[in-house]
Amino acid sequence: MYYAHVMAGFGQNSAIAQALNLMNAGDVLGAGNVCRQILGRDKRSHQAMVLLGQVESKQGGHQQAVVHLTRAVALAPRNLDYQVKLGEVLAAGGRNREALLRFDKALKLKADAPSALAGKSGVYIRLRDWDKARRLLVPFVDAGKEDIGMAIAYAKVAIHDADYAGAVEIASRHLTDDAIWPIRQSLWFEIGTAHEKAGQYDEAFEAFTRGNTANPAAPDPSAVSAWFDRLIGAFDRDTMRALPRSSISSQLAVPIVGMYRSGSTLVEQIIDAHPQAHGAGELLDLPDVVAAMSEQIGSTLPFPDCIRDLESADVDALGSAYLARLRDHAPSAARICDKQLPNFERLGILAVMLPHARVIHTRRDPLDTCVSCYVNRFAAGTPSYLGDLRALGMHYNDYLALMEHWRQVLDAPMLELDYEELVQDQEGVSRRLLEFCGLEWDDCCLRFFESKREVLTLSREQVNQPIYRDSVGHHQRYARHLGPLREVLASGLRGSAACEGPTGGE
Repeated sequence: MYYAHVMAGFGQNSAIAQALNLMNAGDVLGAGNVCRQILGRDKRSHQAMVLLGQVESKQGGHQQAVVHLTRAVALAPRNLDYQVKLGEVLAAGGRNREALLRFDKALKLKADAPSALAGKSGVYIRLRDWDKARRLLVPFVDAGKEDIGMAIAYAKVAIHDADYAGAVEIASRHLTDDAIWPIRQSLWFEIGTAHEKAGQYDEAFEAFTRGNTANPAAPDPSAVSAWFDRLIGAFDRDTMRALPRSSISSQLAVPIVGMYRSGSTLVEQIIDAHPQAHGAGELLDLPDVVAAMSEQIGSTLPFPDCIRDLESADVDALGSAYLARLRDHAPSAARICDKQLPNFERLGILAVMLPHARVIHTRRDPLDTCVSCYVNRFAAGTPSYLGDLRALGMHYNDYLALMEHWRQVLDAPMLELDYEELVQDQEGVSRRLLEFCGLEWDDCCLRFFESKREVLTLSREQVNQPIYRDSVGHHQRYARHLGPLREVLASGLRGSAACEGPTGGE
């Protein structure tokens, strides 16, 4: 999703400008709060609705985002920018056909609107309809009339066509455009991907580093480490033994947790291929339930300290609330995967809410995991440590420390599944995976790539083809650039240690 980098369509309202500036700077929470304040004063502020919809989409609340954008369009139906943004949030939520219709409405307002053309071609790319995307973009690119969003889309098409030099050329000629940092970052990542595909790994790493350093937010590993230490302290062994356990015996929930880029989407896709299972993607249901927990149980303490006030009725209510939200995604499924990976931070409270939930922890070689985070562009608002090698290594060590703590204090079932083992022995590991989930074997799980399911994560291309082994040892392509990362991982240094300056490259 590309945010407006001018105030066109948003008037001169100072509060709206503040929200837009916060969002462009990556502070989506702050932007959302300002928008809600505006709507509290003026329920018909379509400008605030549009920005709030973008914030909600970025946070994974695609349905509510569509509600706000639809209201804004109803109030200002001839505002092309609003039509485009509604198309963008529909596409972000996997509603591709509806998004195409919305972009077509925008193009009826202005036949050569660059934002609508970029959005429409982006949906074709998501649908892997490369010919339609190409035909839409080529006339503008050949005439030199593409804008930066169209250039990003065209670079993706060129990379698919193995025209790596063409992708670099088109993306590079927009690097000096006046655009906000997430859009400039997208250009650099397309350039990096093209170089990587061409086997030009030094050039690729330089481009990925330029893309990562475009993010103005500085990582704060110490804050992450302090939070993990709070969790470890709150959920110590004695506390876990003393906490009440829910009486709920349901095994509906199958949380998938771990680091980003650890093979989790592949695992979810295999389970989703089973007729009795559903992969719901990266849900906010458990974070929302936990965020509201303190108020719900009447505690004066925030999470995680409020757990000392939990009673039996509370854990039943919390577990029921999460299951109810989960069930909405697939009313007839026997198992529903919740692939919100950072839920590894919430395994302590999950163990008392749903003691029979079967947690899957996906793991991958540490260097491959971290490098894959570094060379893939995540959405703006994703933690900035993903783009800094030392901070990334510290976060990985913090994650290891927390997961080791859970192993020591939890008695809930957990399957730890290694990506390398899965790609080496697909059927054997898949059978073990389905058995752990309490599902009988089905050969459909070996043909997961035939699924028509819309995957919203970075791995959507990989999981729509048979398993391959090219990603194992991926970090070796960039070995000469990984000194800071290797050093931190080898030392076990956590974010509680002081961080030093920019650490992207060699």
